[in-house]
Amino acid sequence: MARLMIIDDDVEIAGNLAAMLKAAGHQVDTLDTTRDAEDKLAANPPDLLVLDVMFPGNPAAGFDLARRIRKTAKIERLPIILLTAINQEFPADFSARDIDKEWMPVDDFVEKPVDVHVLNRKIEAILSSR
Repeated sequence: MARLMIIDDDVEIAGNLAAMLKAAGHQVDTLDTTRDAEDKLAANPPDLLVLDVMFPGNPAAGFDLARRIRKTAKIERLPIILLTAINQEFPADFSARDIDKEWMPVDDFVEKPVDVHVLNRKIEAILSSR
């Protein structure tokens, strides 16, 4: 069983994903803001983070948090899956091929609406490779 953290401002989506991932055997916690997230993650690091990109007031808050995580010693290697509807809101054709150590420092990318089976396969693949 993996310990997962979901950070998404849409409480309903985060709750639904948490329920489905719990049913798949994971322990799941959620946050609805990126504020102080790196401190909370460092205090009790999960095995993997599922992170939304767009938050109220900052449509790139998830990218910003991922970059801060990569600079925070205790969690710099924390696996991150971006979970986002950015292509629906701002059609930019973001995908896993855009993963970059500096710009988008994450392990994988999943678009909303989420197929929980796809997300779970990606979680399992990342965790089994560590």
